[in-house]
Amino acid sequence: MEDLTLKPSSFARLNDMNEGNVNNMCMDNNIMVMVTTERYINEKCHIISFSQNYDIQGYEFEGSNHPAMWTHYADNSNGVCIVIDKEAFIANNKDILSRHFYKFEDVEYSLFNTPDDKDINYEAETPEEFIRNNWKKLFFLKHKDWANEDEHRLFIMDYNGKFSIDGCIKYVVLGRKIFLDDTRIREILDIIVNPKSVCYHKFVPYSFATTCYNTDGYDTFGIAFKIYETIRKYNSNPLYADYEKWLIKEQSK
Repeated sequence: MEDLTLKPSSFARLNDMNEGNVNNMCMDNNIMVMVTTERYINEKCHIISFSQNYDIQGYEFEGSNHPAMWTHYADNSNGVCIVIDKEAFIANNKDILSRHFYKFEDVEYSLFNTPDDKDINYEAETPEEFIRNNWKKLFFLKHKDWANEDEHRLFIMDYNGKFSIDGCIKYVVLGRKIFLDDTRIREILDIIVNPKSVCYHKFVPYSFATTCYNTDGYDTFGIAFKIYETIRKYNSNPLYADYEKWLIKEQSK
């Protein structure tokens, strides 16, 4: 939220030690390229992982309704989930993506996440060529134990800079602990109402939601009422007062 960008992760820092691991392939088939490929992956390849909508027993749930994901990746519901429009993201970053080899695909899950050797193309003279030939088996196959993440992944070679999400955000889901903490909500709004912030005039109360468990399972719902309540509570602050005036103008359009 600070600069409306996402920073990809390197394979050297991922929590699954088998990610991008060429040692579970037949190294002898092309030992020189395979050894350099392992180093190239750790130094030059990066990913951004997204959680997508998922199905349980015929019921579809939004990707923001993953209880385990909130625990593992959002500090036990103390963080936020940013819902991204994929097509807008690609269009917004087309200059970067056009200059690099990338793939934006679903991750597949298997009990044996070591690829079948007959599916690997070992005929390559460089790490880049080996990766281009085998990207799906290298980077989009994970052990079944990770299947509950329903991951949709952006893989990119030779780029470790930021990606813009300005104009790509559908809405922001606040973790339950943030939603129940007025001080935390104000910290977020302090950024949004600040003219010096890149988020200024980019978000309205309907840009925010939260998630909770009810009798029908986990659900994401809008919290515009809570955002309006906080804005009015602090409208003695000139920044909040100006933001409220801007909202009124936006609603009248």
